[in-house]
Amino acid sequence: MKARGFSLIEILIAASLLAIIGGMLVQSLSSSIDAKEAVEGTSNRYHLVRSAVSRMVDEISQAYLSAQAASTMPRSETGFMGEREKVTFTAFGYVPRVADEKKGDSRQLAYYLDSDPKSQTQSLFRREQANLDDNFEEGGRALVLLSDVRELSFEFWDATKEEWLDKWDAQGSDPNQAAKLPVRVRIKVSAIMADGEQQTFTTQTKIWLPAPIKL
Repeated sequence: MKARGFSLIEILIAASLLAIIGGMLVQSLSSSIDAKEAVEGTSNRYHLVRSAVSRMVDEISQAYLSAQAASTMPRSETGFMGEREKVTFTAFGYVPRVADEKKGDSRQLAYYLDSDPKSQTQSLFRREQANLDDNFEEGGRALVLLSDVRELSFEFWDATKEEWLDKWDAQGSDPNQAAKLPVRVRIKVSAIMADGEQQTFTTQTKIWLPAPIKL
């Protein structure tokens, strides 16, 4: 009996089916890769935002004021200046980065929004200066903590009035604020996520030493 081969039409049909199946597999694989990259991008962005917020929470909680008169420590001013979109303060927690570094555990810190020339976006900046000097509101090095931030806001809890305030000046004349720190600080950050959507994160931190201390 003579074996019968495939006709040209059968071969073309089979080739067409293989091409269709192959195209579907490639499309499915491409979609899976895109989905994986999107999930990773979203996860990474969430991690960056949460890390930035956690750092602010941790460092603001370590804010303090010295009870010693400025005349006895002329180059060691402590303070806390809170505004709606910026907070500047002195805090404990400096970690030496060099062995035998001649620096104490106090530092000057600030968080605020500014334009980042690298990313060309409004970003969250963190300024730090190790050791204190005669002006806690200036000096140190400022670095981007989180890029592409649309909104940053702080609120300060006045335990006497039992209300949230937009400003706090520990060097001012208000008896509820002078030489005192707010008991709590509320932080809100609105950032652009990996999918291009804006998302808001809100949290609070407790200041552990709201009253001035003697060093």
